[in-house]
Amino acid sequence: MKDPLPPKVFSSEEQKCLSTAIYFEARGESLKGQAAVAQVILNRVRNPTYPNEVCNVVYQNADWYKRCQFSFACDGLPERIVNRRAYRTAREVAMAVTGGKIFLREVGSSTHYNATYVNPEWADGMEEMTQIGSHIFYRTYNGGWS
Repeated sequence: MKDPLPPKVFSSEEQKCLSTAIYFEARGESLKGQAAVAQVILNRVRNPTYPNEVCNVVYQNADWYKRCQFSFACDGLPERIVNRRAYRTAREVAMAVTGGKIFLREVGSSTHYNATYVNPEWADGMEEMTQIGSHIFYRTYNGGWS
């Protein structure tokens, strides 16, 4: 968690990927819920287990139908942003979390989350951190920085 984010995360391309992920994964959530999703993505960027770029984290395994890291990226549906207001909010949340203006201690070093209406097998092997809105957040035991 103490590792700084690479400067590239502030680029327009990386911010677009982060904003798009927030929009599709959490636009119906509170600002806190949207920030939590952004924090998970940026935690993965910091974690050596995952790619070190936002777009590569968000679209990791996107060519695996319904088996990628973030469901919107591989659900087979077109990524159409139809709610401009919600997307503007996602962009603001993305920049605030990236810039460190928002940090949710209860999410901490979480690198995973799932919707409350699903029960993924991987969740049993992780430490549950918190629930915000309709998402449950997890980290690997010992903080996930192996």
